[in-house]
Amino acid sequence: MEQIIEFPDVLELVEQHKLPREIYAPDGTLLFKPYDPVIESPLVTHRKTWRLFANYTIDPSDDEIVQINTTGKLIRIKHDADVDEIMGYVRKVHPGATVEEAISFALESTVEQTGEFKDDDEFGAYTLTLYLILAYLIHYGVLILVK
Repeated sequence: MEQIIEFPDVLELVEQHKLPREIYAPDGTLLFKPYDPVIESPLVTHRKTWRLFANYTIDPSDDEIVQINTTGKLIRIKHDADVDEIMGYVRKVHPGATVEEAISFALESTVEQTGEFKDDDEFGAYTLTLYLILAYLIHYGVLILVK
C-alpha cells in the first residue's frame, strides 16, 4: 500500500510555533508568510482574483483519506470543521470560488454555528487560521490554485 501523508493540525502548528517561514503551492507559487504582516501574503493580496478547485477523490473505505487527482498521493485529513468547510465549499458548493469567497463562506458558517466573534482580535485570529488552513490545502495539492 502507498504511503499516506498526514495533513497537519494547523492550530497545533500555530500553538507550537512550528509554522514554516513561507508556505508554497506545489508549482512553487508563494502562498503565505505566517510571520510577516498578513496583508503582504500573496494568498491575501490576490484573494479576489485567485480561484480554487478541488483536486481530490475521497477514499470510499475511509473518508479521512483523499487521493490527490494530479499526483495520486494519499493524504489523511482528520475531520476538522474548518478544513471540511473549505474543502466542501470548493468541491460541492462553488468550484472556482475565489480565495475571498471560500474564506468568507467559512467565516459566515462559523458565525451561524457559534455566534458572533467577541472582538476584532478573535475575528482576526480566526481569519488568519482559515488562511493558514487554505494555504496548507493548496500546499498539499488538495485544492488547486488558479491565478
